[in-house]
Amino acid sequence: MTRAHFVLILILAVAGLGKLAAADPARPNVIVLLADDMGYGDPRSYNPASKIPTPHMDRLAAEGLRFTDAHTPAAVCTPTRYGALTGRYCWRTRLQKIVLWTEYEEPLIEPSRETVARVLQRAGYRTGAIGKWHLGLNFAKPGGGFVRGKPDHMKGGGGTHEVDFSRPVQGGPSALGFDRSFLLPGGINLEPHFWIEDDRIAGTPSVWRANGAPTRPGTSGVEVHEGWMTEGWSDEAIGPTLTAKAEGFIAESAAAQQPFFLYFASQAPHRNCTPPEFARGKSQAGVRGDMVYEFDWTVGRVLAKLDELGIADNTIVIVTSDNGGTPTSDEGKDFGHRSNGELRGSKGGLFEGGHRVPFLVRWPGHAPAGKTNGSLVVLTDLMATLAELVGAKLPAGAAPDSFSVLPALRGAAMDSLGRPAVVLHSGAGHFAIRVGPWKLICDGQVKPLHLFNLERDPLEKTDVLTREQDRAARLLVELQAIRAAKS
Repeated sequence: MTRAHFVLILILAVAGLGKLAAADPARPNVIVLLADDMGYGDPRSYNPASKIPTPHMDRLAAEGLRFTDAHTPAAVCTPTRYGALTGRYCWRTRLQKIVLWTEYEEPLIEPSRETVARVLQRAGYRTGAIGKWHLGLNFAKPGGGFVRGKPDHMKGGGGTHEVDFSRPVQGGPSALGFDRSFLLPGGINLEPHFWIEDDRIAGTPSVWRANGAPTRPGTSGVEVHEGWMTEGWSDEAIGPTLTAKAEGFIAESAAAQQPFFLYFASQAPHRNCTPPEFARGKSQAGVRGDMVYEFDWTVGRVLAKLDELGIADNTIVIVTSDNGGTPTSDEGKDFGHRSNGELRGSKGGLFEGGHRVPFLVRWPGHAPAGKTNGSLVVLTDLMATLAELVGAKLPAGAAPDSFSVLPALRGAAMDSLGRPAVVLHSGAGHFAIRVGPWKLICDGQVKPLHLFNLERDPLEKTDVLTREQDRAARLLVELQAIRAAKS
């Protein structure tokens, strides 16, 4: 054997060992794709009558598991994101209802709080956060300290003017265990309107965007809040830009031969609904339906990148949403499309349409293909589940409201009675509790309002509160105990 042949064989052997290391089945890559306001009835795999083509989510359903009893811990955005990343209910923080109305607010996640990203980072993962953050950030104030924006408003006014954009942004993903990040700070409609890459603002925010103003004439400005924006900002370009950044993070991680965790929070299909040119008219459900199509396109691009890099077989892909869907598109019509299927209610409320969401899991060789799983799953379960996946022990007090559903991700039917009670929270700050098939909804004074057996009545048509008073009382006691617990 010549020296050249020996060197070639050695190079190939090392390359082969690198590929094996990058495809360690004990540490699969994990991608969480979180839609913004996508309802249970939007993907066709959940609603055959959907007026929106969703071929890539349908592919995931065919190649993996489709969960039918998956929920967000809250029926609106910010608290669900907090719960998903920390394994802790957001009502345990200062945010007791609704959402943060600006990203200039103090970060909800304290630097000392354990997060999913930190757990996986310690386990050797490369971690990335791409997309809508909406959990508060520390922006510098001219002269020192941090900006604090409007605490509450529903109509988009009261934008924040005095901000020092030249200094790093603090309290975001970099402080919470993410190696890389590319953020849409508060979502498609909330101020400020620019990108943040890692801890730096991309570009110079020099344009004041007016309340309700679209970035292109003829497109939607519904729910847009006034605030600073970078020159040339385009709402229609947000989804494609985030998708390209996600593809780049995946490719960089594969090249580094390091397992990765990607938290990809899309802007779609939240209002204002501004689908890019390629998505316009692709649905029969107005511009909102076109943005669900856009989100599905993003799912397809991520799947294609995994295939291209040859890492799909060792990657867990989870697709879900931050809460239920809005019932109408920006045009003020539903176009005959039921965004939450036959479920009662919609985004913001405690009926199932407000928080029961699509939850698709593809994990080749582990999650059986083309199956349905009825296990009760909540997005706060993410941390305990992924910690068990990588064999990590959570610190004392971390993720108090998280429960590992790893057996369900492998296809097991987990008895909902075997898991802790689930507490659900509405946009108005009201509570519900779920124990097994039983769901008790309370009013603003935490007084029982409705009781349903979801096993017999998933559409919540028959309120059994009057004939199940004892059961309701027991559920109320358990709810109050969970609320009173210090976590």
